[in-house]
Amino acid sequence: MDFWRKITARRRLDLLRDDVVAWNEARTVSNDSGATFRNSQLQGLNLAWANLGEMDFSGSDFRGADLRGADFHFCNLVGTNFQDADLRGASLQGAQLGESNLTRANLQGANLLRADLNQVNLRNANLCWGILRETYCYYTDFSEVDLTWADLKGANLSNAIFYRTKLSETNFANTNLSHTNLNMAVLDRTNFEGAAMSDTILAAVDLCGALNLDSVVQDPPYNLSIGTDTLRATLESSGGEFSPEMVSFFTKGGVAPEIIASTRPTAATAFP
Repeated sequence: MDFWRKITARRRLDLLRDDVVAWNEARTVSNDSGATFRNSQLQGLNLAWANLGEMDFSGSDFRGADLRGADFHFCNLVGTNFQDADLRGASLQGAQLGESNLTRANLQGANLLRADLNQVNLRNANLCWGILRETYCYYTDFSEVDLTWADLKGANLSNAIFYRTKLSETNFANTNLSHTNLNMAVLDRTNFEGAAMSDTILAAVDLCGALNLDSVVQDPPYNLSIGTDTLRATLESSGGEFSPEMVSFFTKGGVAPEIIASTRPTAATAFP
């Protein structure tokens, strides 16, 4: 323990770079929560299963690093670069990730329970099976991310961007989707049970397979941005007839009845 406490941060980082097993063993006998390693250069390293929890790695560079199964719980990772990093199965529970770069990162099965993801760039990342319950995601960019089977129950997604995002089987139960952009997102069996929508953009999406739209809380009502392309795509997938749930959702979202009626096919243009 004394040795671990006495060596400098630089020497500790050298140990992490050279021997993750030795680093993990040293951590088991030391009480070093809160240790600071800001702006560290750790790109491209094999740090799989490293115990990095409760430390300060803000501003550090983990680009392309192998971080499979790594433990970052309650870490300060503000402004950190994880571009192209492999974070499959990593634990980021309660981590502070504000303004970090996670473009093209592989976060499949990662645990981000209650993490702070405000203003994080996640473009083209893989979050399949990810646990993002109760996360804070103000202005977070999920564009073209794969969130298939991910669990975001209770997350605050205000002003987040889900442009072309894969949201098949994604759980949005009780989320805050106010001012969120879902333009061209894939919403196959996406669960919206109890989700809150206000000024939410639903352009060029097919809502036929979306689940529990009847339980969406629209406060105030009549202010969703639902494009006619969404109406037509949903109608076609529905076989040419909106369900009562769909009509109720569109009407409450501010789509005029005459617009809903105008999207229905005539006998000459009926969907097969």
